[in-house]
Amino acid sequence: MTPEEVLSQITDGIWVNKGGLRVPTEVVQALSNKEDWFDSIQPVVYSQDNLPSLKAIINYFSKSELDDEVGYASAEILQSCYGVNKVFNSKVHGNPSAVGQQKLDAIGQRPANIETYKASVEVNNILINWKHINSSGYDNDDSVYDRIKSVEQVNKDWFSQQIEDLKTLMLNAYDSLLSQFDEQEDPVPQEVRNHFVAIREKTEQEFPSAIADFPQDNLKIVNIFQGLLDKVKEELADALQKIKELVLGKDESKTARAEARQEHKDKSGLLKFLKSKIVNPAINGIKKLCRKVGKLLSNKEENNYKEDTIKSQFGNISSAYGAIVPVDIPTTINAIEVLKKITESILTTFILKGVQLPGVFVEALKNTTISIILKRLDIPGGEAIRYITGGLLRTVKDLLPAVFNNTGMFAGAWGLLTACAPYILAAAILVIIAIKMAKRNQLGDFILILGLLASQTEPDICCARVIGDEKMEDIQTLKEGFITETNKNYDFIYALTFKNEELARSLDISQETPVIIPEAAAITIKEGLSSLEYMDF
Repeated sequence: MTPEEVLSQITDGIWVNKGGLRVPTEVVQALSNKEDWFDSIQPVVYSQDNLPSLKAIINYFSKSELDDEVGYASAEILQSCYGVNKVFNSKVHGNPSAVGQQKLDAIGQRPANIETYKASVEVNNILINWKHINSSGYDNDDSVYDRIKSVEQVNKDWFSQQIEDLKTLMLNAYDSLLSQFDEQEDPVPQEVRNHFVAIREKTEQEFPSAIADFPQDNLKIVNIFQGLLDKVKEELADALQKIKELVLGKDESKTARAEARQEHKDKSGLLKFLKSKIVNPAINGIKKLCRKVGKLLSNKEENNYKEDTIKSQFGNISSAYGAIVPVDIPTTINAIEVLKKITESILTTFILKGVQLPGVFVEALKNTTISIILKRLDIPGGEAIRYITGGLLRTVKDLLPAVFNNTGMFAGAWGLLTACAPYILAAAILVIIAIKMAKRNQLGDFILILGLLASQTEPDICCARVIGDEKMEDIQTLKEGFITETNKNYDFIYALTFKNEELARSLDISQETPVIIPEAAAITIKEGLSSLEYMDF
């Protein structure tokens, strides 16, 4: 679904089409504002000021392109979280993780898209400076525990409001029934009226008891009507007996018996009409409301986070990053493993740095992020990973928030993942745009290196044509030779590369880790070179 289609299904933060699941404000903002929302979140703001390798990736894309990526990820995160929650609740699969692994194995040996695979490896090994990010001092001071606790509490408050609304509907139903009694031409038996007056009073003052007692109260009204019918029957028998005892002529006796039977028929008919046409429809409507309330009351009492007893299981997250050794003929599983590595690195060294979470939750967030990335990059495996995640979360159900939708479906997996939606979205979008940039903005085979001291007005230049897939290594070698040859400690060193005489990927190689130069900046540098007498551009 498009972001606009998803938004059309959300009213006041509730995903109406999915049983009233609550959508976090951040996701609604991302769906609505797209790139503007992305630019405002803490990791992106920090990257622009402190992390050149991520800044270059973010700034490479236009606003409209980022709008597309943020919109897609924002819509897909809801689908992925819903899918995991659905797997969690599935009664079809006893071991969803095993099912997910089988699905993964079935597609794992398919050939991977070689360009996407190479770009992913390049993002991990070259384009993102993990060491710098990890030591940058970034700290996410969010309390994820409080975020999850808040999701549970909001759900409880919503339940309370739903219960109050249903209580109002039940009181209105009783009032309507009592009003119908007043409108009857023949008086409604006092026993019937008193019964419903008493139930209404209990519903208003002791609502949980009224719900618990409803089956017994319902049986009681059945017995009241049966008692009234039995009484009418007894009255008929008494009347017939009195007629029998009277000394009446044959015709008079027959007429008296007929009148007595008609009176019985009229009284019993009124009672049956009252029961079947007025009382029973009202009770059936109230019974449906009662069932809904019963589910809500039961779910409302479940609280995993209320007393903070599980807070001790939220611990620090260890950073994990490192180079990937590429394979020559990558398969789908190779591609997925690379994406897992990048996702784990971006989460643990940056997005979740400073956050406390149980290890299983970190794995679930990583998996959900990967499923979004896979779908966007047209790599199979997202469904398999959702199965694995649903099975994983089953093992820690007591750590999940006690969240339910309006049909009573447990939505703890949904509650956890959507509470962490800003982290998942930030990581997924960064990884997706990094890989897309690496695929689109490739190195050329003609390299131009420019060195510039702060005191120089014109740069020192060297150039070379390279062949093969080791262009980044060639650039490093050329840089080292260039510095040795000129014997200068340059303040700025840039590498412009060209492919078929067109400007390709350009880099700031002043520091140990190269940083991609935005296309506009690279064009400015190239135009500056054109003014030099010895440069023929």
